[in-house]
Amino acid sequence: MAKDYMPPSDFLRDLIDEDVEIEADDTATVKRLLSFFKDPDAANRDWAVFLLGQSEVDTKAVRDALVQALDDEDDSVRAEALVALAQRDGDLARPHVLEALSAEGVYPTVFEAAALCAHPDLIKPLRGWLKATGDKEVDQMVAEAVAACEASAK
Repeated sequence: MAKDYMPPSDFLRDLIDEDVEIEADDTATVKRLLSFFKDPDAANRDWAVFLLGQSEVDTKAVRDALVQALDDEDDSVRAEALVALAQRDGDLARPHVLEALSAEGVYPTVFEAAALCAHPDLIKPLRGWLKATGDKEVDQMVAEAVAACEASAK
């Protein structure tokens, strides 16, 4: 996310500014974050998914909300949800990563999700992105994802 990209929500900004770690037993905060997954403002949705994704919280409700966020109208929200889901369950995320890799344009975090899934099924579609982006940093992400998937095939 861009350094100056902030959500309009005071609650989300407070979480960001205070660098509060979101704990699994803090059900009120988790529930409130999940409510932002349906917020009309894409920045609020994006940040809520990102913040929850950076946490260790892993419940059925969180996974279900992340799967639903994969259908968000905003590319950034979908990409953040994909990474967060891959951190929690690579098998559940993998078909969504495959679908994202087949798109004409791919958000860089999709490559991060692919590396987290680390599955041989992702090698071929990832190789199609090797050196294809023209961005050294993103190309490195692709190479790392390919390496992770190749390592899982051994």
